[in-house]
Amino acid sequence: MNISKVKVLLVALALTTANLASAGDSLTYVASDNSIESKLCVAAATASKTRVNTIVKQVSSTKLTRKNYTLVANELSCNGINIADFAAQAGNIAVANKLKSYRTKNVEIRDIASTFTGSVSVSGE
Repeated sequence: MNISKVKVLLVALALTTANLASAGDSLTYVASDNSIESKLCVAAATASKTRVNTIVKQVSSTKLTRKNYTLVANELSCNGINIADFAAQAGNIAVANKLKSYRTKNVEIRDIASTFTGSVSVSGE
């Protein structure tokens, strides 16, 4: 293979990699309704740990943030996926790790009556 073909392949690879990297940044997460659950799902996907903490404090009237995090991390699903896993899929690893640290359930058995759900619309720009 001559030098010019190698250069063309490297440029094509660089352009493809840049396009793939920017494609992940172009997703938009929008709450499907005005519920606290949907707001938490959007925040888990896009916001900082500080912003998520602010919303988690609004979950219940208790002043115990740890209790709220435990509730959210174990009972909230976003588009059918546990919120910690949803944050990880969205690439918000810091928030995903924080939420995972509060998970206490090792077996995933879903009681439909006791599970909170949030709905998020995800679209590319």
